[in-house]
Amino acid sequence: MYFLGIDAGASATKWSLIDESGIVAAGTQEAMDGHLYRDASKIRMDSVLNEISQEISGKKVDRIYMGITGVVHDGSIEKYLEKYFMAPSIVVSDIELAYRANFVQGNGILLYAGTGSVAYAIDEKGEIHQIGGWGYLLGDEGAGYWIGREAIRQALHLIESKEITSPGSLVDLILKEINANDWNSVKSFVYSNDRSAIAALSKVVDQAALKGDKSAIEILNRAAGHLADLVERADRNLLRKSLPIKFTGGISSSVSLYRELEKFLKVRVSISTVDIALRAAELAGS
Repeated sequence: MYFLGIDAGASATKWSLIDESGIVAAGTQEAMDGHLYRDASKIRMDSVLNEISQEISGKKVDRIYMGITGVVHDGSIEKYLEKYFMAPSIVVSDIELAYRANFVQGNGILLYAGTGSVAYAIDEKGEIHQIGGWGYLLGDEGAGYWIGREAIRQALHLIESKEITSPGSLVDLILKEINANDWNSVKSFVYSNDRSAIAALSKVVDQAALKGDKSAIEILNRAAGHLADLVERADRNLLRKSLPIKFTGGISSSVSLYRELEKFLKVRVSISTVDIALRAAELAGS
């Protein structure tokens, strides 16, 4: 029997096919989402699922477990999976899949920080507790977009004050990264790019923090405080307190941010190293 796991996140779609002996095939395709009211999302889902089906051609899939950003529960995504794999499927959000990949329900809190941020837990009764994840206009503090925006704000403060930029400082690195030197060029970058471009600046902040830049460290300390606040709010909702925390998402690769996060959450927190697509395939077979 063959079981297919699919982890369709915001940056890529990862998948794994297993049988009773282990991994048979695995791969990474372009990102897709569940926003099937948009023609572009339908086209992308068709393309990605067709590519996966071609990769595993000749192997009859018995069951599928899929996590996808922008999940809907009207059966439309399941129909796409049926079209390509002729197999029953379970479709959940990418965050729920990440949680189930890391924990048995009731046993932990998933702290996710990518472009956005959320704390997520499923309690012993199966009730979902999602804290944050409100989007960049209303929340997502401490995530990639927030970090990048705060760095840009620091650059604007320096430009406004007409101070000289110190070579190698956070502001110097940010302005070089976005090819800007005044308000108009900063504005052009910010308003001509999507959120992911601003979120990507979090890597520059991390690099500056590793070199000891005080402004970068201060931004990451505040980011860690916001992420710790998500956990504290989750704690208040849960029956069991002080559960272990798995930290995941693109921002979890920041060494400096993780150091700051440990100051708030102590030994409770650790970085997730789980292969989510593989765990999805194992969940399909369970």
